[in-house]
Amino acid sequence: MNKTKDISFDVHAVLNMKKIIGIFCLVLLLAGVILTAGCTSADSAENKTLLVYCGAGMKEPMEEIAELFKEREGISIEYTYGGSAQMLSQIELYQTGDAYMPGALAYIQSAMDKGFIDKSEKVIYHVITIIVPKGNPANITSLEDLTKPGVRVAIGEPTGPAIGQGTKKMLEKDGLWDAVSANVVVKSATVNELLVYVAMKQADAALVYEDLYNPEAMEKIDIPKEQGKVDIVPIGTLKFSTNKVNAEKFLNFVASAEGKAIFAKHGFDSYPSAKYGDA
Repeated sequence: MNKTKDISFDVHAVLNMKKIIGIFCLVLLLAGVILTAGCTSADSAENKTLLVYCGAGMKEPMEEIAELFKEREGISIEYTYGGSAQMLSQIELYQTGDAYMPGALAYIQSAMDKGFIDKSEKVIYHVITIIVPKGNPANITSLEDLTKPGVRVAIGEPTGPAIGQGTKKMLEKDGLWDAVSANVVVKSATVNELLVYVAMKQADAALVYEDLYNPEAMEKIDIPKEQGKVDIVPIGTLKFSTNKVNAEKFLNFVASAEGKAIFAKHGFDSYPSAKYGDA
């Protein structure tokens, strides 16, 4: 009898143990599902934000484009604004991000040469113009006037932002670089800073992109086409993007007719145009 009783006890113990193991396995399974769901949710949230390096002079239209893109696609855009060369250095150093929109083709070509670009599109033009304070106190009417003694000129840093490099190339082509350089009182890291110097009358003239001209705060002197400089502005997706599908969606939206219409509203000429062609 004792032997039978012992066997019965062992059977019940085994059955109870199986139940315990089953419950434990179920708990582990549920925990795994919850963790996986959490990771998927985190990954999904992360994939809903793109990091875009963008030239400072395009901030207003690009902010508007980002709002519309998020409304359409549910994808947020986080911008890093700065000079084109500065941003390319950041891209090379950190090798993160999803897209790059510098102020001129030369920078996207440099990024391509370094193996950073997957796909690129031409979007708009940057046209260099002269801006002066209201009332034009130095009586500036041409590029040649920037060489007159005592005229205070503001330009972009020639080795940095697209406006700086473009300004130097234009003035060298016109044989005016050395003479204008002698009158330069400031070299800025971004084109936006140049607007401030003129608006505050800390410079008699600055060379900027015409789309940034604000008639309420300054006056503009157009540069004849044969003397001027026009750059094509591209956008490219970055090869080390962890979100290539959405990055390409954003590129296509920026380069679309709808994206270009937003730029046009902010004073930019869209690519291609009969006026500027391939610049």
